[in-house]
Amino acid sequence: MPRLNVQSARIENLISNWMLPLLLVAGNVAALTKLLNETLQSLGVDARLHPNRLHALLSNDVTRSLNEATVALAEQAARATFQADPTVTDGAATAMGELQAKARELRVFSVGSLDEIAERLSIPPALAARLLKETSDTARTSVAGAMRSTDGAGSRHEPPDWSYQDTAVTRCIDAFTRRPTGRVGLVLPTGAGKTRTALRIVLTMLAKRPEDMAPAYWVTHRHNLREQAYRELQKLIVKQDDPVEGVRLTERANRIKFVMVHELSALLDAAKVQPTLVVVDEAHHAAAPSYQHVFAEPRAFPVLLLTATPNRGDRLPIGIDEIAFTITYRELAERRAVLTPKFLDFPVADFDWSPAAIDDLAEDIVDRASTDFTKVLVLAPRIDRVEEFYRALLHWLPDEHPLDVADIGFVHGTANSLGIETEDFLARFRNKPRAILVSAQLLLEGFDDPSINTVVLTYPSTSVIRLMQAAGRCVRYAADKRAAYVVQARNDTIAYHFDQRWLYQEIDDFLRPQLIDVDYLSQDDLYEKARLLLTEHRVREKQAQRVLGHIETLVPGETCRLFFYGLPHFGRADRFEQEANWGVVLETADTSAMLRGIFNAFCSSGADLSDPSDFLQREGAAYGLTKDLNAGSQWMELTGLLTAAYFAKREVHGPSSIDAEGTRPFQPHGATTWLKYASLTFRPAIPAALSEFLRDCHNAAQIEAAYLETPSVHAVVVKVPLPLAGSEAFLLDAAASAELTAALNGLRQKLVQVAPAEQFGALAAYLVSSIHPRLPARLLHRSEFLVDPAARAARVLPLTDNLNVEYTKEHNDE
Repeated sequence: MPRLNVQSARIENLISNWMLPLLLVAGNVAALTKLLNETLQSLGVDARLHPNRLHALLSNDVTRSLNEATVALAEQAARATFQADPTVTDGAATAMGELQAKARELRVFSVGSLDEIAERLSIPPALAARLLKETSDTARTSVAGAMRSTDGAGSRHEPPDWSYQDTAVTRCIDAFTRRPTGRVGLVLPTGAGKTRTALRIVLTMLAKRPEDMAPAYWVTHRHNLREQAYRELQKLIVKQDDPVEGVRLTERANRIKFVMVHELSALLDAAKVQPTLVVVDEAHHAAAPSYQHVFAEPRAFPVLLLTATPNRGDRLPIGIDEIAFTITYRELAERRAVLTPKFLDFPVADFDWSPAAIDDLAEDIVDRASTDFTKVLVLAPRIDRVEEFYRALLHWLPDEHPLDVADIGFVHGTANSLGIETEDFLARFRNKPRAILVSAQLLLEGFDDPSINTVVLTYPSTSVIRLMQAAGRCVRYAADKRAAYVVQARNDTIAYHFDQRWLYQEIDDFLRPQLIDVDYLSQDDLYEKARLLLTEHRVREKQAQRVLGHIETLVPGETCRLFFYGLPHFGRADRFEQEANWGVVLETADTSAMLRGIFNAFCSSGADLSDPSDFLQREGAAYGLTKDLNAGSQWMELTGLLTAAYFAKREVHGPSSIDAEGTRPFQPHGATTWLKYASLTFRPAIPAALSEFLRDCHNAAQIEAAYLETPSVHAVVVKVPLPLAGSEAFLLDAAASAELTAALNGLRQKLVQVAPAEQFGALAAYLVSSIHPRLPARLLHRSEFLVDPAARAARVLPLTDNLNVEYTKEHNDE
């Protein structure tokens, strides 16, 4: 069936004349879909429109397309709906005016790119494009918006910083030096290179015992994990440039034995020497019965437990004595080692996947696979569903698509679409530049294909381990990869929806604390937004003042998080948000390790202690925490936090809620009502005053980029006129600003002492003889335009912390 691009003339006419006015009146895409389908039903039309089709229609994405039948159905429904309601035009105009006001307000503290407007106002990109077109100069905002893009695409040109792997190797070797027969944990999220890092540790340990040729055992429970580790070892050897070291590396590599877990006991019994090291891959399985003989082994040897997370979904311990190194997704993203994925929702009525729902998903995946979904992994909950999705994808594959039938496949534990060995099948898929693969969950462990940029999750899960592993399939670094996508089938009424922000948190999600993200522009803005949060949560005055007093000492950019813990609420559930009281623990760089360590350990233990005193005394000792029953002490605040965590566990996981029914508005599969974790992040925006000041500057975009990179470094921005028209701007730090002031004062003194006819000569002599190393030569040579104090005031803008506030107040006073 023919397909129409969403920016074709026919679809643009549909969007502009019919869909956007109806969307403005309906309020959102879901309501619009319901409205259009009700119209179709009233007309006696059996076909129905689906929300994902309207999302594609309103995507403003030149790479998207829809089949002609869908477009025709949308046209029929939109025209009939519009004609049936004569108030649509006036209602749309009113709603558009309200959106324009909100967009203008946003842009006071933001550059207002299309993506940002769409996200902040929760509107489709097509409507955001209309807003920008009608309210602003889109060229300027698109340049600035691209400069501030947060999807990771702009940063992929810089190579990743892999130095954390060196640190991990060093710390693990040090841990084994201190614990020669210890069980040391290496926790690296999926995509961080944990296999390569662990192999470097193994090779380093083998180098320490060259005389007895003692082996190292790499133990796993899956054949594909074993093959992956072996392939990674071969890559390490091949990349060794020094021939002599290459020979030594090969000798050590030959001592590594990749074995299945059930084979280890026999190998240890037959060995003449104790192993140098035993590596347990995917060690969160170590609590399973199949691994018990490894840990029950009476002979002492060092064990490296390698995992993406030390916490099992069933909370069983996995035998780690010490975690030598761990890193979060947040830091990996900052180091460019992984991409920050875009999370996309695919609404479903349930997870039974009717034929119509399967078709909808398959058509959407095939559509996106022709553009931005370059290599797709679809994860299904069971074998029969794997093959159902596979057949639907083939059905919707058009002749003109970049993929052909051979590029779509399926694999599960008993079969695959090519009828060959699983490893051979995966190797073929890995070598394809574009493809769609449907699989059961077997690929969540050990499958390594960095070219995958899209993962589709078709099942609900309460296991953060599974969800993180799934997301990790598409965020791995690849030199030519610019974006990553995680598509989640979502129904909030029947399943825990994994919030992508959990990928970047450093606290356990077992109790599902509600996440709050707050951006601030300056130290004063940080203080004010923290004050508002404390007020909104009705934190006791003394506790709030202690927190605010500490926040006053923080420098913008320092760690600042507020961990709110609930207090008993005996009022009505529908008044909870307005009346419930909270306590709070402030997390800073000084307290972060202690707070996260104690809270995560409490979650790992099951959070079943109604009196956490003994637990806090035991765990807190490692951080120097001592028992202190005085009000406001760290001990008392952490006691309050862990007590709330106990109630959260009973609320989220059972066996039953503690409080009387109805006193807290907990929603099944949602966040707990006992815990909130607020991260206050320094995200400076371009102040409106600076944007206005740079309006006539040819290098405005470069100045804004430099300002955003290090806003606190710059004291003033100066601009001087160009020979024909416009200006050129310069950012100066405090030292350079002082030097400019001194230079201008010195030049003025020289000029006032000579006759007007001699001033050009005096100016030239001053510029030649004076030395100002901190000032750009181009600025110094145009300094004549800054000599007069009145002219200088108009051409120099101080960059204060309150620049946004000052600018807003000044213009309001006008």
